[in-house]
Amino acid sequence: MLKGKSTIELFDGITGKKVEEHINENLATNAIQSLLNIGSEQLMAGMRMDILLDSLSPLYPHYLRGILLWDSAIPENPNIIYAPPGVRCVGHAGGVYSGGKVTRGTLNTNETRVSPNGAKIVWDFGTDKANGTVRSVSLSSIQGGDAGWMTPFESGAVVITRPNINAASAHPSTVTIVPTSLTATGTFHLAGELRRGIYTFVAVSGNNLTIIEKRYTNPAQIGIFNKMGNITATNASETTFTVESNAPFDNFTANFIIEGDNLVHVSLSGTGNRNARIRTINLITKTITSDRVITLSENVSTSPAAFFKERLVVRRGTGGETAMYDENGQFVRVLSTHATSGVMRRHSCIGGYLIGGLTANTFFITDGINSQAYSSSAAVDSNEISVINSASVKLPLFVNGGNTVGFLPPYMATINNLSTPVEKNNLNTMKITYDLTQI
Repeated sequence: MLKGKSTIELFDGITGKKVEEHINENLATNAIQSLLNIGSEQLMAGMRMDILLDSLSPLYPHYLRGILLWDSAIPENPNIIYAPPGVRCVGHAGGVYSGGKVTRGTLNTNETRVSPNGAKIVWDFGTDKANGTVRSVSLSSIQGGDAGWMTPFESGAVVITRPNINAASAHPSTVTIVPTSLTATGTFHLAGELRRGIYTFVAVSGNNLTIIEKRYTNPAQIGIFNKMGNITATNASETTFTVESNAPFDNFTANFIIEGDNLVHVSLSGTGNRNARIRTINLITKTITSDRVITLSENVSTSPAAFFKERLVVRRGTGGETAMYDENGQFVRVLSTHATSGVMRRHSCIGGYLIGGLTANTFFITDGINSQAYSSSAAVDSNEISVINSASVKLPLFVNGGNTVGFLPPYMATINNLSTPVEKNNLNTMKITYDLTQI
């Protein structure tokens, strides 16, 4: 168990005299537990557990040496490991830094030290850094501290990566899970391990949605003729279901997202693709639970598109900027100005956020309220942002691209709601000391 205490000190920027001190204790979230508590199902699915766990250790410094500063108090719930919608990151720090990003502080190497059962981590923020109101702080990974959460992009800061910090180009693990029923229905997409041990795939056939459930042999029900191991045709069973529809699922590959147990699909039609038909299919009950049409106020592209938190996300015009529209079809705001006419990645849901995969090296993140665009290969080291659910692999890890494990670094390992808000401005420097103990 992790126990932590944060000390925030403000100093006069000219005299160096201490003017304020705030000491608060933390709640540890399930972020680190989720990193390490991987179910046996993934081992059976072909995951190299030894390589993955090796890449996740030691926890310090890679996974517990970043800090995130928030403008709002955060519910003290250990299951919350990413900032709730609307909460803004006003400051952050990971390693040593001397650049100009106004939200980013630097590691104080002189005062940071480790002990037999913990660490004392210190970060400094100059008079031009992290100015604003701080109401909560969170310990994070060093990469998360470097990048911040939905703060302006900076070259070299990694928002999405693979778990192996020292060799991000190497796959720490693979998950070989494919359906064997590859028929005329076309290419199947893994929707996730929606129920433990049951992997769900989706595809379209004509107007209809095809769902395949693939399950491995339950270890508690092994019989004398059952074989365990990788999920293959001989080691697992498959069941196929059809969800009938009166209209096709146009541009299916690019225009659906998975939210929990639901597949949400957008079809665009009419002059300028102004008619957006949005269908929600519950993948557990295999039924269409919602079907409606939104008429948009302007022309949009056919893909990629997503319907997320009562907002439609789609490209304007033909290959233009990505924008958000409300439930009445009215333009809300631009999410990314990056324009391309090439093949683009479909959008995905992760941790209550929508990640828009524009190209291999450009994407955006939105919580439905705030948004941030990224447009550099340094921001993401994977060519596919295709996030799927898993009952075994939990955030901050996720199955990425269908066969590798991805990692979203700016998680909250702790939640420290401050008893008194800290008002940081350009007259003060700030020092944050985090005493972390393993008990």
